[in-house]
Amino acid sequence: MSEEDEPKQPQKPESPEAPAPEAEEKETAAPSEPSPESAAPEKPESPEAPGPEAGEKETPAPSEPSPKSAAPKKAAKPAPPKAAKKKVLSYEDLEEDTLLQKLKEKFSEGIVSGQSFLKQPTYTVSVDCLYDVMIELKDSPDWDFDYLIDLTALDYLGDEQRFCMVYHLYSYKHDRLIRIKARISEEEAVPSVTSIWKTANWMEREVYDMFGIDFSGHDDLKRILLPDDWHGHPLRKDYDIKLQDQAWIKKHLNIIKTPA
Repeated sequence: MSEEDEPKQPQKPESPEAPAPEAEEKETAAPSEPSPESAAPEKPESPEAPGPEAGEKETPAPSEPSPKSAAPKKAAKPAPPKAAKKKVLSYEDLEEDTLLQKLKEKFSEGIVSGQSFLKQPTYTVSVDCLYDVMIELKDSPDWDFDYLIDLTALDYLGDEQRFCMVYHLYSYKHDRLIRIKARISEEEAVPSVTSIWKTANWMEREVYDMFGIDFSGHDDLKRILLPDDWHGHPLRKDYDIKLQDQAWIKKHLNIIKTPA
């Protein structure tokens, strides 16, 4: 018999094979059966605090303060700054003053002193030579104090020489200002300077009105601010400003005033 005449045995069908995994895909390993020891589920681990980043430093836990160091120490208060001492202004004796030297040469003991206060020269003279000194200061071309700015008085109650006359003189020619002083007792009169400076007329009347100082040689010495029949002188320190002149007020105003 020929090969073709031999009966062909049926072939067993091949079991379909699972397609082979692609190259890029990896085969998944079959899970292994858990061993008896690892059959129990593991306890979940406690969550840990996230670790500090690389740039951050770990902050150490604060240590518990000891009983002695529990209360914070108070910082010592700084000492207060020392207050600067204020310079006390005072009169200074004039040194190498030409006017003072010339006055002493001419009037010797009649010139009591020469002092300066805030760069303002003051010359104290005796009342006996006051008039002659004023003539010298006005008429001498070396000084030429042609302007009497003001004259007034001070009351030093309790002093033997109670009053102090004060004159302010100015020289337009030399652009210079000086002060002349003269002390007098309550009973003494001051020589009038109205013959030297006419402006002294009303100034001396005001001093007479307020202080009761007499000026010898004044042609019209009378009150200039208060009535002629007013009693007392308001700028004297022993004058009671609360009562004023009760007699004048009662007479002219018909008012009886009592102090508060």
